[in-house]
Amino acid sequence: MPAGPQFRLAARLAARLAEARRAGVPFAPGPDLELDSLAAAYEAQAEVARLLGARPAGWKVGFAPKEIEGGPPWAAPILDCDLREDGGVHRMAPGGLVKIEAELGIVFARDLVPQGRPLTRADVVDSLAEAFVGIELIISRFVDPARAGFATRVADSFSNGAYAIGARLRDFRALDLSQLPCKLVVGGKVCNERVGGHADGDPLIPVVAWANAQVDRLGGLRAGQFLSTGTLNEPVVVQAPLDGPVLIEASLGGIGQARLTLA
Repeated sequence: MPAGPQFRLAARLAARLAEARRAGVPFAPGPDLELDSLAAAYEAQAEVARLLGARPAGWKVGFAPKEIEGGPPWAAPILDCDLREDGGVHRMAPGGLVKIEAELGIVFARDLVPQGRPLTRADVVDSLAEAFVGIELIISRFVDPARAGFATRVADSFSNGAYAIGARLRDFRALDLSQLPCKLVVGGKVCNERVGGHADGDPLIPVVAWANAQVDRLGGLRAGQFLSTGTLNEPVVVQAPLDGPVLIEASLGGIGQARLTLA
């Protein structure tokens, strides 16, 4: 890890994040662990992965608020240790809280690397093997994530806690990805049923932006990795203890369904 106060702080934050992941117990970072740059956040991400012996199986991306370094694209790894099988079970920590998001995901057929020119949406689409239905569980390692700074939350993989990949589709290019019917059912209750819903309209907009940035410290967008493009619903909150298993069913028109059970 590079030298400098922010990077030494990033190493300390990463150690606390890795500890919180192992124990399943969130902590309050406090001002002594607040990062003030996205560069330091990416160093912390890489250190968390090293401490856990994990690798990035996928990514999540978005745009920072304008007041954060001008609003650049950001990315956070989805580590292989946080993947769950489609139709499988995620066991919540006692008293734990999760936010549930239905998402469109994509899988890279080849490395997506800078070409010496701006990468276009067509370049991104050409690099893809398939699209899929994803379920993301948002689980912060912070007691009160709203009080943590933006870069600090990016260091925490922007609260990615678990991810399940459902139905996959290779022949997705004829679909209008901004107008996919999305339905989310949690515990038998329909929590979202609408067309589209992505904050940027076209879910590939932040993907293209990040493809041209790629300033992470974990090797960038690689063949075989996936990328979750962002939620299509208002987050649905579930908190333990549960009365019984809670089945999550997310579906995207033209692609299929993903299922995950909370226990």
